[in-house]
Amino acid sequence: MGSLPELTERARPARAARTVSDPHRHRAIITQLPVSTICKKEWLWRKPKAASRAPPPASRRRDSASSSVGAASVRRLITRQPPQVPQPLVHRFTLLCVSSGLAATALLPFTAFAGAEAGAMPLALMHSAAAVVAPFSPLLIQKTGTRLVITLAHVLVCVLLTAHTVATPLSVLLPLYGLCGVTLSPMSLALSTSATTLAQAAGDEGRRKVALRRALRALRAAQDIGLLVGALMLGAALVIWPEDGAPLTYTPLPTNATVSRWPPSEEFLEDDYEERTCGAAGCPAAGGGWRPALSATGRRAVVGAWALLALLAALLAALCAAPPAPPPDARSVLRDPRALLGAPMGFFIGLQQGFIYTSYIKWYGVCVGGWSMAWGALAGAGALQALAAATLSMAAARGRRGALAAGGGAAHAALLLALLRWRAARTDLALPALAAAAWGACSALWDVLQTGLCVGGAGWRGAWAATLLARHAGLAAACAARGLLCCRAQLAALAAALLAALAAHVALDLRLRRGAEAARHRS
Repeated sequence: MGSLPELTERARPARAARTVSDPHRHRAIITQLPVSTICKKEWLWRKPKAASRAPPPASRRRDSASSSVGAASVRRLITRQPPQVPQPLVHRFTLLCVSSGLAATALLPFTAFAGAEAGAMPLALMHSAAAVVAPFSPLLIQKTGTRLVITLAHVLVCVLLTAHTVATPLSVLLPLYGLCGVTLSPMSLALSTSATTLAQAAGDEGRRKVALRRALRALRAAQDIGLLVGALMLGAALVIWPEDGAPLTYTPLPTNATVSRWPPSEEFLEDDYEERTCGAAGCPAAGGGWRPALSATGRRAVVGAWALLALLAALLAALCAAPPAPPPDARSVLRDPRALLGAPMGFFIGLQQGFIYTSYIKWYGVCVGGWSMAWGALAGAGALQALAAATLSMAAARGRRGALAAGGGAAHAALLLALLRWRAARTDLALPALAAAAWGACSALWDVLQTGLCVGGAGWRGAWAATLLARHAGLAAACAARGLLCCRAQLAALAAALLAALAAHVALDLRLRRGAEAARHRS
């Protein structure tokens, strides 16, 4: 008998080959399938995926990398904050605005007070000297700097006002007026240069324009508020130190249009006194003469307070750190349209400012109700001038300069016509202040429009110096006309100057717009 086979050594058949039923175990053995095959389900609407993809070419990889870098740079530019103006520069310019406002508080009301009461010939001398020095102002600022020029101007204003508090002879006062006028044009140019220096640190070109408009607006607001505060100081002095008890008889100056008798009668006041009496000759509405508004003590007190404010303005200007000297202007002034076409508007601005500070305050203020009404007209002009300058500068920044110029021209022409037809009388106590406020709004409009066109850009200092020459020439002409021409003749000259100024301003605006469009097309 043979031995039984070793069951453990018997090889088990492959599972893949056992596809039939095993008669010994009575069960079917199913072939084992991979898990991936069992779990995989084919959907009819799905497209079969490609087995493998070819790697993208190198050029596509480079384009993808460059586009991602560009997108990242764009995102950084979007999220990056705009550059801020350095705080020391802002603080320095703020002190400069305060200093300019204090100087305006001292000088502008004094100009109106002296021009209406004591005569305007010394003021004409002062502005004539400013007109002569104006073309050399850019060179003076480049050599000496803005801080020294502004400080010296404020110191001379303080000295001039202090000289009026004591008995100073006219031979000493006239040279002081001349020296004070020498520094006026360089001071105005230095203030505008400080505004452009602040705007240069604002970033790109658009932000620079916005910063320049805001800086010029701040300077203008400081000066207008200074005029308002100075007028309020004059009103307070009228309450504290009233006029003297003894009336003073006014003696008219000998002119061709002076009437043969003084004071005029009531019939003469109601008929045609404007055709027979000049505004410089006397007060036709004041029967029996007029008295000064302030006593001698009051005059010394208010002028001394103005002198202290001018000294404080000089100290603040000296404390301001001096910005770097501006580069010299390489552009010729004679070829700059801003210098040629901006001169008529500058002359008109100076002419109307001189008229409102001298003849208007005298003829429509002092002659109607005394200085108690004149200081109200001065305060109204300063208040509405500050408000109009702040609002109109924002409207001019939105490109509405043409509409503003047309509206301002119509308003100023209507105001001139009203003053030509209006006869000043004591019954019209509110009209002098209202007319002066409307005049201040028109004055602010012209200053905003011309400053926006002429300040800034390439070679602007030489063109602005020519504009300052025209402004001070207009001021000198208005102060001289205070003692030479009738008020009606001055108003007619203002109307003619307004027409010439509007024509030149429109031509300048159109020419600058064409130049800007041509530069944009070239770029």
